[in-house]
Amino acid sequence: MATQVTLDLMKQYLERFGWSRYKAVEEPMEKEGIIHTGWRSSPDVEGFNLAIDPMVEKNCLSFRVPKILTVSLDETPQERLKDLMVAMGFINYRIILGKFAYDPRDGEVRFSVDIPIDENTVTYEQFEHCLGVVVKTVDEYAPKLEAIVKGKKTVKEFIADEMKSETAIAGGLLRLFRELLEAMERAHKGERREGESSQDQSLTEV
Repeated sequence: MATQVTLDLMKQYLERFGWSRYKAVEEPMEKEGIIHTGWRSSPDVEGFNLAIDPMVEKNCLSFRVPKILTVSLDETPQERLKDLMVAMGFINYRIILGKFAYDPRDGEVRFSVDIPIDENTVTYEQFEHCLGVVVKTVDEYAPKLEAIVKGKKTVKEFIADEMKSETAIAGGLLRLFRELLEAMERAHKGERREGESSQDQSLTEV
């Protein structure tokens, strides 16, 4: 059975997602065309372009955000270029879905999520998941990569900030877990005071 991922299906999913200002065009030498759309997280930013491309010949559905940055191989200071490569490698190592990539021919930095579509379809939930990953990841990391390219932050500072943020999140979860245990223990002691059990009982995992 051939893949059921068509341009019409992607258009239906975009409409369901609430995006209607897209443009669907044909591509030479491809069975399916491509959809051009994009988003802006706030009125103060320029926004990003997004291409949704069912590449039937390659059995792949691609969500691509092109030209997030243009970083010339010849004109960019080598230290900043090196920092950019390390930062993108670090991000790609940490995220589960998607990747940042750099094209040294024209300096393009892009982000993409690519999923296989061999003899199957893509559900709306999968589509929404991929689209959400694209928007969240690009919104979060594009300004940070731009800061590195402009020399406002080194890759060591970038990694330190990322690890600090991760530690803060882990610390918050740990505090929440401790508060939950304390609340459960207080509730347990209250039950014991009511005389349901006079024997010492330990916390049981459920």
